[in-house]
Amino acid sequence: MVRIIDIDAADCRTDAECDILKGTYMGNDSYETIISEDCDLFCEGVPIFKFRKNPFHKEIIKRAWDNCKYMAKASRGRGASAGPIDPESVYWKKREIYKMNKWRASYMVKDKKTGEMKQSKMQVNNEVASQPIGYYGKTKGLGSDLPCRLSHYTRTHMKDFENAIPFFRAIGDNYNELMPDQYASQMERATKNDYHIHETPFSTITINRNFRTALHKDSGDYGGWACLSVLEENKYHGGLFVLPKYKVAIDMRHGDLLVADVHQYHGNTELYETEEDKKYNDENPQQTYKDNLGVGVLGLNNRFTRISFVCYLREDIINCPGYNKFVISMKGSERLPKWIGTEYKHFEAVNGKELTYDCESCKKMVSYHNVAKTPQHLAKTGCFLSHMKLLKHIVEYKLNKVIVVEDDALQIRGLPEVMPDTFCYLGGFIGNKKITSKEKIEMEHKEGLNTLDEKYRMLTTLSYYIPKWEIAEEILQGLMKLNRWRAIDIVYGNIIKNPKYVYPAVYIEEPYESQIQNKKNKFANEFYEFK
Repeated sequence: MVRIIDIDAADCRTDAECDILKGTYMGNDSYETIISEDCDLFCEGVPIFKFRKNPFHKEIIKRAWDNCKYMAKASRGRGASAGPIDPESVYWKKREIYKMNKWRASYMVKDKKTGEMKQSKMQVNNEVASQPIGYYGKTKGLGSDLPCRLSHYTRTHMKDFENAIPFFRAIGDNYNELMPDQYASQMERATKNDYHIHETPFSTITINRNFRTALHKDSGDYGGWACLSVLEENKYHGGLFVLPKYKVAIDMRHGDLLVADVHQYHGNTELYETEEDKKYNDENPQQTYKDNLGVGVLGLNNRFTRISFVCYLREDIINCPGYNKFVISMKGSERLPKWIGTEYKHFEAVNGKELTYDCESCKKMVSYHNVAKTPQHLAKTGCFLSHMKLLKHIVEYKLNKVIVVEDDALQIRGLPEVMPDTFCYLGGFIGNKKITSKEKIEMEHKEGLNTLDEKYRMLTTLSYYIPKWEIAEEILQGLMKLNRWRAIDIVYGNIIKNPKYVYPAVYIEEPYESQIQNKKNKFANEFYEFK
């Protein structure tokens, strides 16, 4: 039986009363009712939360614990939720604070050049164990210009993330049952691109460990609704999820689910051990964590663990492109201006003019004897290195649906509605597999996707499509294994098996002066010819 509560607005605290409490910890005086059973709470008919006890299978819970228990890493950027700065706490006693404002502080740091102490320009919060996994939107600032991407931790712990996805899907399935309209709205928005956890309406999961959040409202999420769950190890009390405006607290414990309007003020009560808890924890010492408590990360104690999950859709994720488009171009190139302000991100090419003939890369590159000591050889090496560098970037950030163009490409038509799940050329010209062959090329193309006959190869790397980062990784590994290099298009033709190509071509080659070939007067057209 689900308990239904509908509160009169007149019985609630006002927004102004809650505003005053922002960034402070919630105590027993912040609520009147504790919810510890299935419950739906409304305020004059408007849903505020729905809470369910143990809706997940035990196997799902175990899998989530096994793969997520180490995901919550220390962070100093959680804002008001990290709570008020306490100069006497373990973390702050080791630092000289020169400026403090509620939940923010700045402290003195050592100048790397002079060794003298100086004021840090950075304001930070209390250090807590809290980390997002999943996807980020575009990030600019602090010298970075990062594309939409998986978080760094997710990329470096991909197996754990993938193994935990069934848990996130189970959360999403329950969300759909409890709040179908909110679920549908988020799912429709999430699936407009690929920057969401597959088969869920969530782009991102924030994972916390023993994090007693101070009063705050979530921001940066779409729709205001999030799904929360908790996993535990050993015994503790407290950690109630408090909504002070409505004077209620939810006792969310191991395997429970809370679907809530997180744009309402919320926070947690203190986590603590009763005498009975202490006895149990003494007799059953926690083996999972061996934290250095001297660091001063709030909440960590090596005695009990409360991992909380907050699953949501980032509002800015809608701005992430359907495709990750890169144009390879040298800094300052005359070809670059036409790409500025477009959806193509400039990926700086390696300038062959800055290489030397005796550099390791140039020694690996094979050229005819009459080319080996010419600028053409250096340019060819720079081109090879540029594409290899971009492949590394794709793999590092685990980018999918990537379109690569060189700066002399010109798009003359749209992409097919359905793109293949394998490597695909979008422009270039077709030649014989054996470069010196004079055999006439005879091919029948069908409109749309074609598979390149193994007798032929695609020449130039004018434009191509990589649907999954794993394919980029395979190509990169193939390049890294080579003892000697040849032009990048030749090597691609040797490494990539059964590539597709779109006919007619999406991109043709503009008649710029070639940076590799001297006196070039033929160019790749839409029919994959060199004329």
